[in-house]
Amino acid sequence: MNYECEVIRKGQHASDADALLYTPMKAGLTMKHSRTYRFEFEGDESALRAFARAVLVDEVSQEISDGTEPVVKDALFHLDYSMKPGALDLEKEAIMNYYRGRSGDSFVLKNLFISQRIYVFGQGDAPAIAARFVKDIVNPAVHKHQLSVA
Repeated sequence: MNYECEVIRKGQHASDADALLYTPMKAGLTMKHSRTYRFEFEGDESALRAFARAVLVDEVSQEISDGTEPVVKDALFHLDYSMKPGALDLEKEAIMNYYRGRSGDSFVLKNLFISQRIYVFGQGDAPAIAARFVKDIVNPAVHKHQLSVA
């Protein structure tokens, strides 16, 4: 079975998207950032959800949303990027090692996939702007990505 969620900072204000680029576009674009998680597991889904909430979320400053739908709806586009299989993903390793050190769980965590999600806001030629962000953010040697244009 799979469980997917997105974790985002509460009340996050959009910041200058040029900070993500090697050379600023100066197009007035802004961005928000989140992480998405996909757990492959067997067993009790409610126990896995509780584990995810306990491990991933700081209840004071973050919120979690279940499912695959993006939390932010009004972006020009969003870019998901993650480590390719075989590339070192320290966050994934830390979560998996923490899980392996536990006992008594009513679920078996088979695998975990983590993506960074960047929402970009503004106006313009979304495919062309998105291509620029992919070029500057995604390292094809270690990352895979998925782009969703509004």
